[in-house]
Amino acid sequence: MSQSVPIHDAGIDATLQGSLAGLSLTDHETGNTGKKFTPLNPFEDLTGTSKWNNPVRKDGCGINPFELFLPQSVASERDSVQSVANLVRDVIPEHLSGLREPRRFTLHETDELYIQGQSFKRKWEISEASFLNWKRLLSGLIDFPVLLLLNPSNWDYLPFEEMVDNSTTLCWLEGTFAGEGLGLDDVIICDSFPMITDDLLMHVNEHMEPAKLEELRRESFALTKASLALIKPRILLSCQCCTKPENEKWGAFKDTLAQRLCSSVVSFREGRVQVVDIDGHRMQVVRGVHPQYVVQYDFALEERLAGLFARVFGPFGTWYSRRVATQQALRDAITVTQGLVASLRLQIRLHANLRQQAAEDGLEEPVAAELGVELKALLEECKGNHLIDVSFGGIKESVL
Repeated sequence: MSQSVPIHDAGIDATLQGSLAGLSLTDHETGNTGKKFTPLNPFEDLTGTSKWNNPVRKDGCGINPFELFLPQSVASERDSVQSVANLVRDVIPEHLSGLREPRRFTLHETDELYIQGQSFKRKWEISEASFLNWKRLLSGLIDFPVLLLLNPSNWDYLPFEEMVDNSTTLCWLEGTFAGEGLGLDDVIICDSFPMITDDLLMHVNEHMEPAKLEELRRESFALTKASLALIKPRILLSCQCCTKPENEKWGAFKDTLAQRLCSSVVSFREGRVQVVDIDGHRMQVVRGVHPQYVVQYDFALEERLAGLFARVFGPFGTWYSRRVATQQALRDAITVTQGLVASLRLQIRLHANLRQQAAEDGLEEPVAAELGVELKALLEECKGNHLIDVSFGGIKESVL
């Protein structure tokens, strides 16, 4: 949940600014927490954050006098701004056309990321439940879009199901995904700062030196960076607006990747998509807003956010639901066919016994040539469809 949104974002009034600034990033009982004073930034006019001077361009990109000194990859990413419409029309259909088998990502104890997460948990005395919940949220279909949030739940010390029930964000996601034919376990959910809650931040801030707070944030975000480098999502929906330098709570360590993964209300409204590079892998980053923000403060945006989820995740849900339905129908058909084959085998044996009894009683057997032809044709059809093989001794099950 974003704690603050730049006050220069077009279309956001003073009330909205105040709500965003005071909004808790976790699932505490809602209510404003009080806005901290932000010192004057002498470079505001260059970064486009001034609220007093000339109107900011709608694309949010002011002149940067240092752009010539930026790495080429950064400049190319600035030039790679697209739209959700382009993503839905071109990128997603192309991606789905190449999918064959849904692959699931799950961390195992031998994975380097698992070991890194355990080390982080022990160092900062984080509960095992919190680690397991992070691991489970990080599990999902690896070829589907990945969701990036901030502290989806402040109840991560509870078992997973209880955590979900107590979390406004996760409950909203569960219902929204269900509408698209998906579940929480189908979508990989990354936390920008895994296993960090407001309580942990407060404890470190009050009982340790200031450098420890930055160390905590840096090491936590390193888990997210390692997760994205490992998963390599083609599409990432960023629904957090906090990892920017001016955010006093989360942006203080000023990580370049964190800034590029940061969204805003204005970029969400404009349907902005930008290519972001991580260790040589290029992701299409879609800009959204945190679900808890729209639930708490802006019901008008909730429908719009749900629409964005439908556009990004809907095609994947349709693909997956159709596949699941086909697999279930195939299993049902196999069950029915197995029953028919068993019944046919029983009937053939009964027929053979009756023929033998008729011969012993001196009865003449009725000739049923048409039945024999139909039976032979049926067996050949089954053989052609790879359902059964016809052998000399009778019917030999193949697929069935």
